[in-house]
Amino acid sequence: MKERLAMAVHDEIASLVRRAAEIVVFSGAGLSADSGIPTFRDGATGLWNNVDPDEVASIDGFMRNPRVVWNWLRELKNLVDDRQPNPGHRAIARLERIVADKRLTVVTQNIDGYHSRAGNADVLEVHGTIHRLRCHARCGFADEWGEDLREPFPCPQCGAPARPDLVLFGEALDPEVFTAAGRRSARADVFFCVGTSFTVQPAAHLPVWAKASGATVVEINPHRTPLSEVADYSIRAGASQFFAALCQTLAPDAVDATDA
Repeated sequence: MKERLAMAVHDEIASLVRRAAEIVVFSGAGLSADSGIPTFRDGATGLWNNVDPDEVASIDGFMRNPRVVWNWLRELKNLVDDRQPNPGHRAIARLERIVADKRLTVVTQNIDGYHSRAGNADVLEVHGTIHRLRCHARCGFADEWGEDLREPFPCPQCGAPARPDLVLFGEALDPEVFTAAGRRSARADVFFCVGTSFTVQPAAHLPVWAKASGATVVEINPHRTPLSEVADYSIRAGASQFFAALCQTLAPDAVDATDA
């Protein structure tokens, strides 16, 4: 593992990207913190500081009192809707455009949808999304979570509860989405990890699977994590600095108005 304390992108990482056919960017809550979305357990601003996660974000809580879970998640959605993708999201989207001859997949634990809003086309949301509702019984009903849907309601197709289409505590990940994420990770030549503490399972297995399959694993995080010891590169920087510098190294003459 080569730990980099400087924020500059090193030519050797850009060279790895140039030679790669498959690239994965794996993101967690730390990436969206710069958009004003609190991480879950961080200091005085963590989402869980003033609530019981079992009451507001678990499947057991939803079955006991769906209105409490619905209302808390709706407030979180309002916060997400009020914020914007940050320069880190936009730099990752720009990287996808720069390496258009390769396959770049974003695998995210975040439910905010900011990668797609920033411009990434190939996004796997392993924890779901706060922008969509679905039938709890998975009968096939799904709909955008619009402003007019402010109260819990039964599925219009089968009568089971409708609910936010995200993974609550006590639930398994969507097997189709996670299987796709695992396959992309195993095929990656370069696997970037950004803004994640690597403590949330099973998503934390993805960089380990990638490395075991031969990928170069690059961690971008201002702080050390459990992945730091096994990553090929552990870079002490934020996403915006790192990916903006990487894009500049890969395409120094490119002008991209969407980065403004």
